[in-house]
Amino acid sequence: MDKIDFSNLRVLVIGDVMLDHYLFGQIHRISPEAPVPIVDIEYEESRLGGAANVALNLLELGAKPTLMSVIGDDKGGKTIFALLKKHHIHHDYIITSQSRTTAIKNRIFDDERQVVRFDSEDDSDLSTELEEQLISDFNEVIKSVKFHAIIIQDYNKGVLTKKFIKHILLQSTKMNIPVSVDPKEYNFFEYQQIDLFKPNIKELAEALQIKIDPKSITSLRKAAEELKKKNRFDNLLLTLGAQGIFVYTQEGHSYIVPARPIKTADVSGAGDTVISIATLAFIKDYNFKRIAQLSNAAAGKVCRKVGVAPITLKELKA
Repeated sequence: MDKIDFSNLRVLVIGDVMLDHYLFGQIHRISPEAPVPIVDIEYEESRLGGAANVALNLLELGAKPTLMSVIGDDKGGKTIFALLKKHHIHHDYIITSQSRTTAIKNRIFDDERQVVRFDSEDDSDLSTELEEQLISDFNEVIKSVKFHAIIIQDYNKGVLTKKFIKHILLQSTKMNIPVSVDPKEYNFFEYQQIDLFKPNIKELAEALQIKIDPKSITSLRKAAEELKKKNRFDNLLLTLGAQGIFVYTQEGHSYIVPARPIKTADVSGAGDTVISIATLAFIKDYNFKRIAQLSNAAAGKVCRKVGVAPITLKELKA
């Protein structure tokens, strides 16, 4: 086993920041008002979600993340700032705006079983003013800090506009900074010539409007080749859920790295963990089979946890 050491790697994380809010309790009866369960809430908890969870994963793995995003100047935004400060995540480039609503995912649990989720968010594109402010901040930070990589975490909540994406990719190419992307459908084909592109199989199938068999290397390879025509990516890590990860490299190598069967508690946040560990391993020049193995292991660890939670370096080594 190689020594896993990601200390002093500096990564800029750009994308949609969310707050994950949890209410934990017990169901003992059905409501007399409607045929729904009554959850007696015992405690609640707020956690960093979206791009902030990526930053937290990087931090727990020993790296030094800087987070860039836009959130609302509201109660949810203040909670996010408090959590970022608590975890010592660099957040000078988080813009707050009274015209935006902080994205919040609210989940109610009966013990470890999720009963319901309800969201509040603003997924419209940023205003031109906020977009220009982000671009200006981006120009400032990449000139002042020598980053080893940029992670773009897109949840379609409006922070990553087409203009901002093009600017990030243009400047990162000029400065020779590798870019990893965890995409969503709206901007899927805006991400051109990405060093490490990490959709999941559902996202890729919907983007290409084709059916993909996660157990068929032929079906997966065909989908990768079709995507290559549109995105011209360098390397693809396609997460397949319980099947593991499909790898398609710049050299044209392709294979499935299977995942170990596990008892899943909650899959939320697993994609954040995969893009984090994969990017750090990519920076360290791990081969792609090893990158996929580490990503599978890390995702398996967080899927055993209830709610969005990062992987720690100690857990990964174990």
